[in-house]
Parts: sequence; C-alpha cells; structure tokens
Amino acid sequence: MHSRPYADGDLRVMLELVSDLWPGGRHGPGYAFMSQRLPYDDSELQLWFDGDALAGWAWSAGWRAASRWLSYEFRDPALLPEMLDWASPDQTTVKSGDDETASVLAARGFAHDAEAPWIRWNSRPLDEVEEPVVPPGYRLATMAEYGDFASRSAAHRSAFRPSRFTDRVYRAVRRETPWRADLDCVVVAPDGSVAAYAIAWFDAANRVGELEPVGVRRDLHRRGLGRAVCLFALQRLKALGAETALVGSRGDDAYPGPRALYESIGFRELWRDLVFVRTSV
Repeated sequence: MHSRPYADGDLRVMLELVSDLWPGGRHGPGYAFMSQRLPYDDSELQLWFDGDALAGWAWSAGWRAASRWLSYEFRDPALLPEMLDWASPDQTTVKSGDDETASVLAARGFAHDAEAPWIRWNSRPLDEVEEPVVPPGYRLATMAEYGDFASRSAAHRSAFRPSRFTDRVYRAVRRETPWRADLDCVVVAPDGSVAAYAIAWFDAANRVGELEPVGVRRDLHRRGLGRAVCLFALQRLKALGAETALVGSRGDDAYPGPRALYESIGFRELWRDLVFVRTSV
C-alpha cells in the first residue's frame, strides 16, 4: 500500500471508487460537485493505492470553520487510521449503521455530536416521474441549449450564501468531472436569467443518479421553481436509464425547507451522515 497527494485528473478516479462501492460506500455520483473546492488552496487530498488500484481517498478541508473536516472513501476500514493520521481532522461523518467506522473513530478520540447539523441522504425510484410545471413566462432548459454560464453561476451564489462559486469555479466543475451540459438543468426567468437549477449526475454502471446541487435564487422563492427543476432533472435521468435517484438535504429541524421539498416529490430517507467530533487527543 502506498499513498500520494492529489494530481490533476484524480477526481474521476475517485468517482470510479464511489461507483465501485455503491451502495455500500459513503457517497453517490454527486460527490463530483466537490470539484468546486479544487480551484482553492485551503484543502488537501490524498489517495491510497494497492498496487495500481485505488484503495481509498481522503479530503481534508476547513474553509467554513476553524476546524478541519475530513471526507473519505475506502474499500477496507483498516485504512481509516492511516487517513486520520494524515489529516488530523477535528470533524468527520459516519454513515448511519457503519458501526465499524464509528468504533475506529471512538478509539481515536471522536464521539457522535447529536446536536450538530447533519445531512440526510434521500432516494426515490424513477419508474414514474411527475410532469414539471413552471409559472407563466418561465421555461425549463439545460445548459446544452441555454449556455449563459455567468448567469448560471450567479444563480448559485444567490441560492447559497456564503458562496465561492465564481465563474472560474464553475469552469473547474465542468472540466474536472463527468459533468454533462444536458444534465445541468435550469429554470429560465422571463428576463432570460437563471432562476433555479439542479445538476444531475449519472452513474450508468449502477443506474443511479443524484441531484447536487439544487438551488433557487433568493428573490424567486415560493414559486414552485425548485420542484419543477428537480422533476425536470429526474425525467432526464430516467430517460438515460437511471432507476434510482438520490439527493442530500439537512436532516435536522433547523433547516427543514429542502427536506420538505424533496419529500413532496417522492424522496424518502436512505441513510444519515452522523457528525463525529474530536473530543480528546
């Protein structure tokens, strides 16, 4: 076993591992959107190999807080202690039901923080998808035909604050991942700007898709735009052969809106990302 730092193009290899491990791993195809971190120098990535095969990876980031956050994927949990030694994180997550990983973290001084905001993974079948409806003057499109990338990135910055999603970051997402213009779905407002959006990511090997991210401009809430763009994206995934769709949302009651939206279009809880924090050295 040997490891090395991230090199250009490695994200696609990391996503192959995510696909190989599905549904037993910790991420879905939408992890590709974490490419938004790559243009910045405040995170670190390390990859572990068994011969030529990728055995696992760890991504340490902390730009939102003073503490360091670790996300990871591995084939064998015996690799986790080495990842923790490399990253020295303050926080990470454990997939609900993964008692083995939780035990490794507990032995390293981590404990579940039941009060921390947490992410709920949601899924739904794609056998039937409701027809999306937008208000008069709005229309559904994809970036394959719309093409105003500056308006698209501006919509993301409006939906998520604070946000570092500049035009340069959006270019990195499109360049470094299996991004498809025909799966980057938008609602176009009457003035021609992007009002809402959802990127769909498709794992053809597992026939699973994921919506990540989904956003609506702050000045255009409560018009049904988020619902419409999600349904539109789900239709496109179904047309490609996807059988299951995923989407993540806050699971705690402090931020219930997205969870309610996804439940209204058929998503139900699949698993939880439980936050573990370092309580001792």
